[in-house]
Amino acid sequence: MKTITRTRIYLPMAGMILTVALALPAAAQTEVPFQGTFQGDDAVSLPTITQSITGVGTLVGQFSSITVLTIGPSGGTGTGHWIAANGDSIDTTVVGSGEHVPMPSCQVVGAQPGDTYNKVTQIHTITGGTGRFAGVQGSFTLTKYHNVVLRNGTNGTCVSYSGFVTPPGAAH
Repeated sequence: MKTITRTRIYLPMAGMILTVALALPAAAQTEVPFQGTFQGDDAVSLPTITQSITGVGTLVGQFSSITVLTIGPSGGTGTGHWIAANGDSIDTTVVGSGEHVPMPSCQVVGAQPGDTYNKVTQIHTITGGTGRFAGVQGSFTLTKYHNVVLRNGTNGTCVSYSGFVTPPGAAH
């Protein structure tokens, strides 16, 4: 009788423990939206483009970012550094490509009638972070409209980004 009673208690308990143990890694992978908009400019010294931007986004709030890309025949590669207002940061690797487009719907810094534009698509993969972003994982797509006309050594841009990240502590 004791063996049957113990089996009836231990088996459901073992099932609950396994369910919780298997659910924790899944919960830790909870993704949240990571998106925002910003403006800035690109300093061009081919084959290098240095993208300097400021904006507002989910998780980071007000931020600034510097991305340095090396441009080649099939697009660009480089690294990005995103800094929240309090100094916490996210680092990314970047792969991008571009195409000529008509005037974008967003307001490009320094744009004038008759200017021409490139639509640049960048895939940012998060490689690390500091402060509240230590341990963050994920990727996002940045879409940038780059004014091809160079003014004062820079090209104006308007940008949005969207993706998903797994923030540290998402399981808590």
